Amino acid sequence: MAIPPSETIARIESDNTRLPVTVVCGFVGAGKSSLVRTLVTGRTSGRVALLVHDRSDAGLDRDFCRSQGVDVFRLGEVLAELVQRCVGCSLRDSLTSAILAIADMGRFDRLLVECSGLVEPVLVAEIFNDAWENQEPLAAKARLDHLVTVVDSRTLWDDLHAVDDLQARGVSCGTDDGRTISELVVEQVEYATVLVLSKTEGLPSGKQRRLRHLLEALNPEAVILSMAEESNLVGRILGARTPDSMPISFQPGWAKLIQGEPMPAMSSALWTMGVFRATRPFHPERLWDLIESDWPGILRCKGHFWIASQPERCFSWEQTAGARHFECIGDWWVATPRDEWPTGRAFEAELTQQWSVEFGDRRQTFGWIGYRLDAVAWRRRLQRCLLTPSEVLEGESGWRRFDDPFARAIAHADAHDDGDAD
Repeated sequence: MAIPPSETIARIESDNTRLPVTVVCGFVGAGKSSLVRTLVTGRTSGRVALLVHDRSDAGLDRDFCRSQGVDVFRLGEVLAELVQRCVGCSLRDSLTSAILAIADMGRFDRLLVECSGLVEPVLVAEIFNDAWENQEPLAAKARLDHLVTVVDSRTLWDDLHAVDDLQARGVSCGTDDGRTISELVVEQVEYATVLVLSKTEGLPSGKQRRLRHLLEALNPEAVILSMAEESNLVGRILGARTPDSMPISFQPGWAKLIQGEPMPAMSSALWTMGVFRATRPFHPERLWDLIESDWPGILRCKGHFWIASQPERCFSWEQTAGARHFECIGDWWVATPRDEWPTGRAFEAELTQQWSVEFGDRRQTFGWIGYRLDAVAWRRRLQRCLLTPSEVLEGESGWRRFDDPFARAIAHADAHDDGDAD
């Protein structure tokens, strides 16, 4: 992400009038409103605005909030009352407009945003980060201090392993919302600056340790707090981020593993993590068979891969304990005309590091986190999916004749999307 010119940084850093924003996310029923109530009643000074982005009637009572000196706005009402815009706008546009409208009032010391349980925190971070990069008005009027995800200590482990989607739970954003429970709760954990554990009362100590290990592995950079045990919960959440003027960046556990960054040391041998790397392509049938089989012990696996039958395409892979997903995200640079390559030393250095004489920048790279996982056996299963030396010698013309379940799955998904459009 590009950084604005130095004069812009100086102007924003010296501007103490920007409204500090704390965003509270978390899955449905995790305890967001309970945390917000604690923040509202526990703060020692300042005028607070609370912006509620929720499709239900749940949340804090307006009269209670007014008694605490807090003004409450709901996202749709903010749009209607303050900026006279359509309530059907996208989350990005509507949230940006609402924050700007509240900031322009000039009478609040902080804004709390309670997001719907279906919101992925990274989308909120992108609103602020893009405003910074593009020098939009939001960057000059508000700053994002923290993205807080409330974690339900009693359900997270089961939700991580859940195979059902949001629609099956009756909490989706609509018929076109195909996200799974497992994927959403993991994304909410990975993209947060603060993780707050709720409902820990009576939870066995062993399960609490396992939960903390999980959170540390998924998001090594986040501060982990307990709603029931943290003595300075309000201060640590409402305190300004340092440096507060810079965009929020995230490096989840799987990304740290791929980049070779340090990870938290696990006190239990039940936890394993690592990286799978290879340059040879996967055989499409063998990899598909592996995908369709059980992967016992894998809690998180994410990265990129290529298959011999589609050698120009780069695929992304994303897996939780309860869900697996792949998609084509474009072509490898080796399959892209050179006049379309980015310029600059950073790109050249990264490409040189990744380049192999035989396959260019094409490679298999997965960062993974496991619990009670036979890591040696799992690596062997992946290795057996790679082309054998004799298959490599067949070349791309031979590879393209392999039976390709991935191509059929993509064609089926495209046909389904076209049918929905009609």
